Amino acid sequence: MTETENVPRKAEPVLYRTTVHWAALLGPGMLFVLGGLSLRAKPVAALVMMGLAIIWGMFSIHNLRASEFAVHASKLTIRIGFPFKRFYEFPYSQLAGADFHQPALGVILNFGKIMLVLPNRKVVVFRLVARPNEFIERLKAEIIRFSQENEPGRADGGA
Repeated sequence: MTETENVPRKAEPVLYRTTVHWAALLGPGMLFVLGGLSLRAKPVAALVMMGLAIIWGMFSIHNLRASEFAVHASKLTIRIGFPFKRFYEFPYSQLAGADFHQPALGVILNFGKIMLVLPNRKVVVFRLVARPNEFIERLKAEIIRFSQENEPGRADGGA
C-alpha cells in the first residue's frame, strides 16, 4: 500500500470508477432536522446544532465530490478525504483479496464498505462506498486477470 499526497505519475485508463455514496449526507441532515425540531424548546442550542449540521454538510458535500475509487489495468487508486486528503495506490500484486459488506440500509440504497486484504493479512476498510458489489466484482476480475498474466512459469501468455 502506498499513501502519497501527489497525483499518480503515469496516466492509466480507468476501467471502473465509483465514489462515496450520498448517504454520507444523512448524518448532517438528521442533525439539522433535530435542531429544527428543538428550536422552540431551546433556541440557542438548536441554532448551534443547525450551524454544526450546515458545516458538517458542507464538508460532506466536498468529500463526496472529491472522493474517487478507481480500478485501472494494473492498480487500484483511491482518493478520499476532506479536509485531510489521502491518496492510496494499490498495485494488484499487493492485494491478496477484496470483499464488501452492506448493512440493511446499504442494500436498499446500494452503499456499503469495502475491505481490501493485503498479503500480510492486514485489512484496509473504506466506508460508504457507492455500488460496492459492482466495484468489488470488477476489482476481483482485474486481480484474477493480473495474477494470471503475471503467473511465474507461463511462457505461453496465458493460453
